[in-house]
Parts: sequence; C-alpha cells; structure tokens
Amino acid sequence: MSDVSETQISRWPHWFVPALHWIMALLMAAAFGIGQVMEEVPRAERAEIMGYHALVGISVLVLFLPRILAVLRLSPPAVQDDPRLVKIMARIAHGLLYLAMIAMPVTGLLAVMTSGRNFPVAGLFSLPDLGRIEWLHEGAEEIHEFFVPVLVTLVVLHVIAAVWHHYIRHDDVLARYVPSLRRRDS
Repeated sequence: MSDVSETQISRWPHWFVPALHWIMALLMAAAFGIGQVMEEVPRAERAEIMGYHALVGISVLVLFLPRILAVLRLSPPAVQDDPRLVKIMARIAHGLLYLAMIAMPVTGLLAVMTSGRNFPVAGLFSLPDLGRIEWLHEGAEEIHEFFVPVLVTLVVLHVIAAVWHHYIRHDDVLARYVPSLRRRDS
C-alpha cells in the first residue's frame, strides 16, 4: 500500500481540514451525549445504547488518521507573532487533544472486546470477542472513563483559545474553521 503523495495531498480542497474538524467534533459530542445517557440506564439494559456509542467511537477512530494527515500536511502554520510560550502551550494542548481522541475509542474497543461476550455494534456488525481478560477489560474501562473529563476540559480550553484568537488577537485562526467569520476585503 503506497503513501499519499505530496501531489495528491496538495489537491485536497481547502475545506478538508475544517470539514474533518467539525465532523469529528460532532461525533465526539454525540459519543459524550450517548455515554451520559448510557450512565443513566441500568447496566443490564445498556447493550443497545452501548452499540451506538461504540459506532460513534469507531467513526472517530476511523477518521483520526485522515485528520492527523490533513492537519500535518494542510493546516497553515501557527500564528507567527504568538509568544513562544503560547506556541508551546498550543502544541501541548493539541497533542493531548489528539491523544484523547485516539485513547478514548481504543480503550473503549479494548474494554468491550475483552468483556468475554459478543458485542453487537448498532445492529451492523459485532466486535470480536477476545474472551474475558479481566485485567485488560478493567484497565481499558478505567482509562476510557479517565479520559472523559480530560477530553471535556481540553475541548473547553480549545474553544476558549479559539475565541481568544478571534476576539483578543484578532487573527484568522477561528475564521479558518468558521467561514462566516472570514473578513471580506473591499
């Protein structure tokens, strides 16, 4: 299987990164919402809801690779006049956000695949049953749950940073992802 070439990437439309950004944001919000509903349902009755939660999580996982490739290849560079500390903090925050975006679905999948039972995903397919592996199941479940408040905190910080760029810095960082905010030059 060949890598995506520079020529192929340069042909991707300018809206590709923002489109992946918003699709993944919606999917993560849906996974969070479904997860919250799931917590309110008795454990014995969660299977169907968990199947939808898993489907959304798998969708995030599938879109993660093109998202990372697109960000690395297509995203404009950071705002050049930001102080060095701001650039470092932005890199750390984005790194943690990407870590959470991959850790959540991977640990969720590990938790259900090591539960010792068949796990149907929204009536579409079933995940492989690797048998009951207690330590891996429990560990994956704990890590998955640990990342929930971490991801929520990172998303809140991400939104605050975007608003800061737009209203305080008056740069185009937010406008790259929200076309209606782009300045119209006369």
